[in-house]
Amino acid sequence: MKTNMILNKAATLTKGFAAALLGTFFLTSCDQLGDLDGVIPGGGSGGGGNSQMKMYKVQLNPLNNSGVTGTATVMMNEDGEFEVITDVMGLAPSMVHPQHIHGFVMENMADKDAMCPPPSAAGADGLLTLEDGLPFYGPVLIPLDDKLVPLTADNFPIATSAGTISYGGKVMTSSLVSAFDAMHNGTQTEKDLELDKRVIVIHGAYVYYDKVVPADSREAKWAEYQPTLPVACGELVEMK
Repeated sequence: MKTNMILNKAATLTKGFAAALLGTFFLTSCDQLGDLDGVIPGGGSGGGGNSQMKMYKVQLNPLNNSGVTGTATVMMNEDGEFEVITDVMGLAPSMVHPQHIHGFVMENMADKDAMCPPPSAAGADGLLTLEDGLPFYGPVLIPLDDKLVPLTADNFPIATSAGTISYGGKVMTSSLVSAFDAMHNGTQTEKDLELDKRVIVIHGAYVYYDKVVPADSREAKWAEYQPTLPVACGELVEMK
Protein backbone atom coordinates (compact mmCIF):
# COMPACT_ATOMS: atom_id res chain seq x y z
CA MET A 1 0.00 0.00 0.00
CA LYS A 2 2.75 2.43 0.98
CA THR A 3 4.77 1.57 -2.15
CA ASN A 4 1.75 2.21 -4.40
CA MET A 5 1.18 5.58 -2.74
CA ILE A 6 4.80 6.54 -3.37
CA LEU A 7 4.64 5.45 -7.03
CA ASN A 8 1.38 7.31 -7.62
CA LYS A 9 2.83 10.44 -6.05
CA ALA A 10 5.97 10.13 -8.18
CA ALA A 11 3.91 9.72 -11.36
CA THR A 12 1.84 12.79 -10.49
CA LEU A 13 4.93 14.89 -9.82
CA THR A 14 6.57 13.70 -13.05
CA LYS A 15 3.42 14.47 -15.02
CA GLY A 16 3.16 17.95 -13.55
CA PHE A 17 6.83 18.64 -14.19
CA ALA A 18 6.56 17.51 -17.82
CA ALA A 19 3.47 19.62 -18.49
CA ALA A 20 5.01 22.72 -16.90
CA LEU A 21 8.33 22.26 -18.68
CA LEU A 22 6.73 21.62 -22.04
CA GLY A 23 4.33 24.53 -21.67
CA THR A 24 7.21 26.93 -21.08
CA PHE A 25 9.40 25.46 -23.81
CA PHE A 26 6.72 25.32 -26.49
CA LEU A 27 5.52 28.86 -25.81
CA THR A 28 9.11 30.06 -26.14
CA SER A 29 9.57 28.06 -29.34
CA CYS A 30 6.41 29.52 -30.84
CA ASP A 31 7.57 33.03 -29.96
CA GLN A 32 10.83 32.32 -31.74
CA LEU A 33 9.08 31.08 -34.86
CA GLY A 34 6.55 33.87 -35.04
CA ASP A 35 2.84 34.44 -34.61
CA LEU A 36 0.55 31.48 -35.21
CA ASP A 37 -1.95 33.47 -37.29
CA GLY A 38 -3.21 31.33 -40.14
CA VAL A 39 -3.23 28.03 -38.27
CA ILE A 40 -6.75 27.54 -39.59
CA PRO A 41 -6.63 29.39 -42.91
CA GLY A 42 -9.59 31.04 -44.61
CA GLY A 43 -12.93 32.00 -43.17
CA GLY A 44 -16.27 30.70 -42.00
CA SER A 45 -16.89 28.28 -39.14
CA GLY A 46 -20.51 27.52 -39.75
CA GLY A 47 -21.90 24.05 -40.28
CA GLY A 48 -24.00 23.44 -43.33
CA GLY A 49 -25.01 20.02 -42.11
CA ASN A 50 -23.54 18.37 -45.22
CA SER A 51 -19.98 17.81 -44.04
CA GLN A 52 -18.48 14.35 -44.06
CA MET A 53 -15.95 12.56 -41.92
CA LYS A 54 -12.30 12.91 -42.87
CA MET A 55 -9.86 10.24 -41.70
CA TYR A 56 -6.09 10.49 -41.49
CA LYS A 57 -3.60 7.71 -40.77
CA VAL A 58 -0.12 8.05 -39.31
CA GLN A 59 2.75 5.57 -39.22
CA LEU A 60 5.01 6.51 -36.31
CA ASN A 61 8.70 5.80 -36.88
CA PRO A 62 11.62 6.09 -34.43
CA LEU A 63 13.64 9.24 -33.87
CA ASN A 64 16.95 9.29 -32.01
CA ASN A 65 17.30 5.50 -32.48
CA SER A 66 14.66 5.15 -29.79
CA GLY A 67 13.04 2.02 -31.18
CA VAL A 68 9.64 3.64 -30.57
CA THR A 69 7.00 2.77 -33.18
CA GLY A 70 3.25 2.96 -33.50
CA THR A 71 0.24 4.24 -35.38
CA ALA A 72 -2.23 7.08 -35.04
CA THR A 73 -5.62 7.88 -36.49
CA VAL A 74 -7.26 11.29 -36.69
CA MET A 75 -10.96 11.63 -37.58
CA MET A 76 -12.67 14.94 -38.10
CA ASN A 77 -16.23 15.89 -38.96
CA GLU A 78 -16.59 19.63 -39.49
CA ASP A 79 -20.07 19.59 -37.98
CA GLY A 80 -19.31 16.90 -35.43
CA GLU A 81 -16.35 15.54 -33.52
CA PHE A 82 -12.58 15.68 -33.75
CA GLU A 83 -10.96 12.47 -32.50
CA VAL A 84 -7.36 11.26 -32.16
CA ILE A 85 -6.20 7.71 -31.37
CA THR A 86 -2.56 6.77 -30.81
CA ASP A 87 -1.08 3.32 -30.20
CA VAL A 88 2.63 3.44 -29.37
CA MET A 89 5.15 0.85 -28.19
CA GLY A 90 8.80 0.82 -27.17
CA LEU A 91 8.44 3.75 -24.77
CA ALA A 92 10.09 4.28 -21.41
CA PRO A 93 7.75 2.38 -19.06
CA SER A 94 5.66 4.18 -16.45
CA MET A 95 6.78 7.62 -17.62
CA VAL A 96 4.89 10.60 -19.03
CA HIS A 97 5.13 10.86 -22.83
CA PRO A 98 3.93 14.16 -24.32
CA GLN A 99 2.46 13.90 -27.81
CA HIS A 100 1.38 16.63 -30.21
CA ILE A 101 0.22 17.54 -33.67
CA HIS A 102 2.88 19.86 -35.11
CA GLY A 103 2.79 22.07 -38.19
CA PHE A 104 3.61 25.41 -39.79
CA VAL A 105 1.10 28.18 -39.36
CA MET A 106 2.82 31.52 -39.74
CA GLU A 107 1.75 33.72 -42.65
CA ASN A 108 4.98 33.19 -44.57
CA MET A 109 4.99 29.42 -43.93
CA ALA A 110 1.30 28.55 -44.09
CA ASP A 111 1.74 26.44 -47.23
CA LYS A 112 4.78 24.56 -45.95
CA ASP A 113 4.29 20.88 -45.20
CA ALA A 114 5.56 19.65 -41.86
CA MET A 115 7.84 16.61 -42.07
CA CYS A 116 9.71 14.30 -39.76
CA PRO A 117 13.33 15.41 -39.32
CA PRO A 118 16.16 13.27 -40.71
CA PRO A 119 19.01 12.05 -38.48
CA SER A 120 21.21 14.76 -40.00
CA ALA A 121 19.07 17.38 -38.23
CA ALA A 122 20.66 16.41 -34.92
CA GLY A 123 23.14 18.75 -33.28
CA ALA A 124 26.85 18.22 -32.90
CA ASP A 125 26.22 15.79 -30.05
CA GLY A 126 24.22 13.53 -32.37
CA LEU A 127 21.04 13.93 -30.32
CA LEU A 128 17.95 15.28 -32.09
CA THR A 129 16.32 17.66 -29.62
CA LEU A 130 12.87 19.20 -29.81
CA GLU A 131 14.42 22.47 -30.94
CA ASP A 132 16.47 20.70 -33.66
CA GLY A 133 13.24 19.37 -35.12
CA LEU A 134 11.28 22.64 -35.16
CA PRO A 135 12.47 23.76 -38.63
CA PHE A 136 11.12 20.47 -40.01
CA TYR A 137 7.86 19.89 -38.13
CA GLY A 138 7.04 23.37 -36.79
CA PRO A 139 5.58 24.34 -33.41
CA VAL A 140 2.86 22.54 -31.47
CA LEU A 141 -0.64 23.05 -32.86
CA ILE A 142 -2.67 20.61 -30.78
CA PRO A 143 -1.39 18.96 -27.58
CA LEU A 144 -2.76 15.40 -27.47
CA ASP A 145 -3.48 15.48 -23.75
CA ASP A 146 -6.46 14.46 -21.65
CA LYS A 147 -8.58 17.42 -22.80
CA LEU A 148 -7.44 18.51 -26.32
CA VAL A 149 -9.17 21.84 -25.62
CA PRO A 150 -7.98 24.30 -24.36
CA LEU A 151 -4.81 24.25 -26.46
CA THR A 152 -2.43 24.26 -23.52
CA ALA A 153 -0.40 21.30 -22.30
CA ASP A 154 -2.19 19.45 -19.52
CA ASN A 155 -2.02 15.77 -18.52
CA PHE A 156 -0.26 13.64 -21.13
CA PRO A 157 -0.51 9.83 -21.16
CA ILE A 158 1.74 7.65 -19.02
CA ALA A 159 3.20 4.52 -20.59
CA THR A 160 2.32 1.14 -19.13
CA SER A 161 4.91 -1.06 -17.42
CA ALA A 162 5.38 -2.67 -20.84
CA GLY A 163 6.20 0.68 -22.46
CA THR A 164 2.98 1.09 -24.45
CA ILE A 165 0.36 3.80 -24.76
CA SER A 166 -3.17 3.45 -26.11
CA TYR A 167 -4.60 6.96 -26.15
CA GLY A 168 -7.92 8.32 -27.26
CA GLY A 169 -8.96 11.96 -27.23
CA LYS A 170 -12.21 13.44 -28.51
CA VAL A 171 -13.71 16.92 -28.65
CA MET A 172 -16.32 18.75 -30.69
CA THR A 173 -14.72 20.24 -33.80
CA SER A 174 -16.54 23.51 -33.10
CA SER A 175 -14.86 23.66 -29.68
CA LEU A 176 -11.46 23.20 -31.28
CA VAL A 177 -12.15 26.02 -33.74
CA SER A 178 -13.40 28.24 -30.90
CA ALA A 179 -10.18 27.57 -28.99
CA PHE A 180 -8.15 28.79 -31.95
CA ASP A 181 -10.43 31.82 -32.23
CA ALA A 182 -9.79 32.67 -28.59
CA MET A 183 -6.04 32.18 -28.96
CA HIS A 184 -5.80 34.31 -32.09
CA ASN A 185 -8.25 37.14 -31.38
CA GLY A 186 -11.10 35.62 -33.34
CA THR A 187 -9.28 35.65 -36.68
CA GLN A 188 -9.08 31.87 -37.19
CA THR A 189 -12.45 30.55 -38.26
CA GLU A 190 -11.84 27.94 -40.97
CA LYS A 191 -12.97 24.42 -40.12
CA ASP A 192 -10.33 22.74 -42.27
CA LEU A 193 -7.22 22.27 -40.13
CA GLU A 194 -5.14 21.19 -43.15
CA LEU A 195 -4.20 18.01 -41.34
CA ASP A 196 -2.53 16.60 -44.45
CA LYS A 197 0.25 19.14 -43.79
CA ARG A 198 0.79 18.09 -40.17
CA VAL A 199 2.77 15.48 -38.26
CA ILE A 200 2.41 13.77 -34.89
CA VAL A 201 5.46 13.71 -32.63
CA ILE A 202 5.88 11.53 -29.52
CA HIS A 203 8.34 12.64 -26.82
CA GLY A 204 10.18 11.29 -23.79
CA ALA A 205 13.23 9.05 -23.29
CA TYR A 206 16.12 8.26 -20.96
CA VAL A 207 19.37 9.81 -22.20
CA TYR A 208 22.87 8.78 -21.18
CA TYR A 209 25.91 10.47 -22.74
CA ASP A 210 23.79 11.91 -25.59
CA LYS A 211 22.22 8.57 -26.48
CA VAL A 212 18.74 7.22 -25.85
CA VAL A 213 18.95 4.13 -23.64
CA PRO A 214 16.26 1.57 -22.74
CA ALA A 215 14.75 1.91 -19.28
CA ASP A 216 15.87 -1.60 -18.38
CA SER A 217 19.49 -1.15 -19.52
CA ARG A 218 22.46 -0.96 -17.19
CA GLU A 219 23.04 2.67 -18.21
CA ALA A 220 19.50 3.70 -17.33
CA LYS A 221 20.31 3.95 -13.63
CA TRP A 222 22.55 6.93 -14.44
CA ALA A 223 20.46 8.28 -17.30
CA GLU A 224 18.34 11.44 -17.25
CA TYR A 225 14.72 11.30 -18.36
CA GLN A 226 14.07 14.03 -20.94
CA PRO A 227 10.30 14.47 -21.46
CA THR A 228 10.72 16.84 -24.43
CA LEU A 229 13.04 14.62 -26.47
CA PRO A 230 11.40 13.48 -29.75
CA VAL A 231 11.28 9.67 -29.96
CA ALA A 232 8.83 9.03 -32.82
CA CYS A 233 7.23 10.94 -35.65
CA GLY A 234 4.78 10.35 -38.47
CA GLU A 235 3.07 12.40 -41.19
CA LEU A 236 -0.72 12.51 -41.42
CA VAL A 237 -2.06 11.01 -44.65
CA GLU A 238 -5.71 11.40 -45.60
CA MET A 239 -7.59 8.21 -46.40
CA LYS A 240 -9.69 8.77 -49.53
